[in-house]
Amino acid sequence: MLNAVFKLLVLMCLALPVCAAQPARKAEWAEPVEQSANLFRITPQFYRSAQLGAKDVALIQSLGVKTVVSLRAFHSDQKILKDTGLKSIRVPMNTWDIEDKDVIAALRAIKQADGPVLLHCLHGADRTGLISAMYRILYQGWSKEQALDELMNGAYGYHSMWTNIPKYLNAVDIEKIRLAVEK
Repeated sequence: MLNAVFKLLVLMCLALPVCAAQPARKAEWAEPVEQSANLFRITPQFYRSAQLGAKDVALIQSLGVKTVVSLRAFHSDQKILKDTGLKSIRVPMNTWDIEDKDVIAALRAIKQADGPVLLHCLHGADRTGLISAMYRILYQGWSKEQALDELMNGAYGYHSMWTNIPKYLNAVDIEKIRLAVEK
């Protein structure tokens, strides 16, 4: 009996590193800054996160963020950002109904923002993931496949129920969006 327990313990110890191993993040994916807010650095001038809380304001200010772009359709950052010196831009976008006009408005807000910008929605996963993916494609030369891989597998919390997001990304006319953002 003792021999069987010992063998079982040895097998469990040998299996532990395999079970505990997490897939490595791809080097080109956004760099984690502070997990509590699902906060990641895409470039030195562009961050993505979940909805900000009062405790997050000092952190994003310490990163040099000057503009916060919210994709929340039914929530404003005005109260939390009041008297902080941070500019607030709201581009309401419904997760279930992604439209070119909203994507264009969000990308334009990021492109025209003063100083480093933080983009967020509620979870920092789906709408934020889509706009971050579009940013990667338009301004960093990523393929749709690369951007979709990061959106879905980058540990940002993508919710697979939003099947419309990858469908949109696969079907969107990138050049049409690029031209509209530049207007």
